[in-house]
Amino acid sequence: MLTLSLAFTFTSCSNGSSSDSDDEKPTYTVTFDPNGGTGTMNPQIFVYGEPQKLSPNKFTMDGRDFLGWAKTSGGNIAYDDSSEYTIGAADVTLYAVWGKFVTADNAATVIAGLEGGTRENLNVYMIKITNKILSAEQQKEIGTAIKTVANKTNYYTFFSLDLSSATELTEISEEAFSNCRLIGLILPNSLETIGIGALGHNRFEEIVIPGNVKTIGDGGFEECSYLTEITLPANLTSIGASAFAGCVSLKTVNYKGTQAQWAQIKIDVYYDKLTGAKIICTDGVINGE
Repeated sequence: MLTLSLAFTFTSCSNGSSSDSDDEKPTYTVTFDPNGGTGTMNPQIFVYGEPQKLSPNKFTMDGRDFLGWAKTSGGNIAYDDSSEYTIGAADVTLYAVWGKFVTADNAATVIAGLEGGTRENLNVYMIKITNKILSAEQQKEIGTAIKTVANKTNYYTFFSLDLSSATELTEISEEAFSNCRLIGLILPNSLETIGIGALGHNRFEEIVIPGNVKTIGDGGFEECSYLTEITLPANLTSIGASAFAGCVSLKTVNYKGTQAQWAQIKIDVYYDKLTGAKIICTDGVINGE
């Protein structure tokens, strides 16, 4: 009788596990960049798709607080210290964000004590307000403090303002942060109204208006001549006169609604640059390819 012997060989998968078991998930590395700060931090290994807390920050910078981590060296805060993080299918570098934590009670004092910049060495401060709500008076006090520092340092000092912690703030009050030399701005998701002249005469290039905002008042972003791109929510119902007047660099509007919804917004187009921009809706483009 002829006996037939069969031999089976199990080949290994690319990650080293055998094909008759679950594949091991790949790992990727998060590298931490001090972004001008000092100190050292070891890279952190993450398993793909599995949430894990970021290592606590160990960097320091004289005269500034660590505010969180950004995805780029000049970006806004994307992750708080030791927050939960899930990595994608690539290594990542996170950059420390430096600035000042302030409250409505101490903002004027802290901001007034900031060191100014020079022509050769511009100073940029990220100001993160930790209050859940800011009254109109408190907003104006913070805006006034920022303007005072900018004026006394011959305009070589710039600011980014992070209001994301103000989770009960519904309105930026009239002219609250006008002419504050803001190059960055993060608004809270609770916001519903941007008041008259509230954010005009600033220097940010891009801005995202949160999804609950319904009204942008007259002159809301007037003379923001560096503004090139803005994101507007589908909930928006009215845009006041000259809201974007003097925004000579505005080229792109990312609108979160349809073309039909855009047509329903009450827009006072008096001397305005908004309606001449490329408006990208969810179902097509107005004023462009």
